[in-house]
Amino acid sequence: MRALISTSNLLKLPLAGALLLGLTLSTGCSKYKLEPPTDFVEVHAYSSEVRMKAQDNVGLNLRAFKNVRGGSLSFWGSDLVDKLSDRGYRLVAQAPARSKNGVVGTRFDFDYTPQGKETPKFYIAVLFVTDEYRFVLQVAGDKAREAAYTGRIDEITDDLKVRGCAVASKICKGPQPPQLRRSGPAGPKGPAGDEPKVATGDAAPVESGAASEAPGGSGGGNGAASPTSSGAQPAEGSSAGAGG
Repeated sequence: MRALISTSNLLKLPLAGALLLGLTLSTGCSKYKLEPPTDFVEVHAYSSEVRMKAQDNVGLNLRAFKNVRGGSLSFWGSDLVDKLSDRGYRLVAQAPARSKNGVVGTRFDFDYTPQGKETPKFYIAVLFVTDEYRFVLQVAGDKAREAAYTGRIDEITDDLKVRGCAVASKICKGPQPPQLRRSGPAGPKGPAGDEPKVATGDAAPVESGAASEAPGGSGGGNGAASPTSSGAQPAEGSSAGAGG
């Protein structure tokens, strides 16, 4: 005898399908997931960027950019270091990193002093590359605050999920870039307008113009990165929100 399906079960099937579709869409639309770390507050959140700051004006910024064919952790890591070195950032350390969902990344620690300023700064960038996206997690502030934050980067990346890995992806599990040693002189080379700006109130932590030197084309004004840039835009709680 053919099994009979009750009316109530027939109604449950489309409902379950709709819930599953909704869950799939909500997951697929999220490029990343990161809750504010302890002592940070969220200033702005967008689909491709979140900006946070601590009370001592140390800034945290996570930005997502589209990846391109051939874009790997090694390629974009070298690009990031080259571009920042040209702007006077001095690479002082490089180490492997990993996101909460297992994507391989690389951490780069820099020192720099803004043009025309005397107060040195620290800048930490953690780069993650997936098949679809490139992510740059940035933490920056006065050099005097560095010791309080350098040990917290693993804590932050351990809570970060980044999306865009294809099935059996080689990019997301790819090898680390070689040790990169290129460094520029103290202080940015760019014009005065490219240095981190002083905040007024709860300005978003992003430096204007860093991505405009991207390979393959210039980014838009006010720090909008071109699709092929590494996305390195030093974040800092004392920087004005010129980035878009």
